[in-house]
Amino acid sequence: MAETRFQERSENRFSISLPTVEDPTQIVCPVCKQKAVVTLQNDDMAKLTCVHCSYNTTTSAKERQFYWGSTTPTDGFFGAELWLQIDCAGHSLWAFNCRHIEFLEDFVSAKHRQRNPYEDNWHNSSLASRLPKWMKSAKNREQILKGIEVLKEKAN
Repeated sequence: MAETRFQERSENRFSISLPTVEDPTQIVCPVCKQKAVVTLQNDDMAKLTCVHCSYNTTTSAKERQFYWGSTTPTDGFFGAELWLQIDCAGHSLWAFNCRHIEFLEDFVSAKHRQRNPYEDNWHNSSLASRLPKWMKSAKNREQILKGIEVLKEKAN
């Protein structure tokens, strides 16, 4: 088995939480509680669309607010609960979208994780540097990878 190595890219810290038409943020519809998606219509409008009941609304995309300490993770535009979340290793494992799931899988499955060089000036604002300790712990690796498979199934 080849050694897996993780090296974070600087664009991850900005792009993972930004929804796109190809990879929207998946949320719980505030009306029917089924799967809904958030996309950016342009640089200044975010749109929520339910794939089940067709509910839709828009809001300004100029400001986002994240509730990192919340027990229920939410999207940054509408404050809606994320669709891609499960209980895992005694914690909440969640993702905004498929790119986020892929990032988490790459990070967790890697046997070697390289920190970014300090001269890049973003080493402590990287996405990986902000992951919780339980997610970085090798003892939780298998359980988290199983959880990631569940998130992948929910995403499709």
